[in-house]
Amino acid sequence: MNTLQATVISIKRLEQLHYLQCRVGMQHIAMLSLQVDAALVVGSQVCLGVKSTDIMIATMHDLPLSITNRLQARITKIDNGTLLSSIILDIEGTVLQSIMTLGAAQALALSVGDRVTVLIKESDVSLC
Repeated sequence: MNTLQATVISIKRLEQLHYLQCRVGMQHIAMLSLQVDAALVVGSQVCLGVKSTDIMIATMHDLPLSITNRLQARITKIDNGTLLSSIILDIEGTVLQSIMTLGAAQALALSVGDRVTVLIKESDVSLC
């Protein structure tokens, strides 16, 4: 599980559904959750978790997609296996791993040092 240290900048509640917006460094990430501690307030420091298989990578930065979590990152390492590729990303000093099929990584022609956009659905982010 990847983790990001973040600061809560907005909380919206609708019955049991919570929409949190957080700041990670100078970037923003949002999450949807049914379970949020009532003591959580704007300004709280939180740990956000994301599975490696839920992190997508785009090489084109302004694609029209429904995913609003778009973090700018740099690729620091690529490990290609027989079926899967592990892509290590640096987001303002935070290291994340994305796992994708080898074919997907090859189609993107990823290289160490590339600047990419990390895409994460709001429903794939959780509180640690």
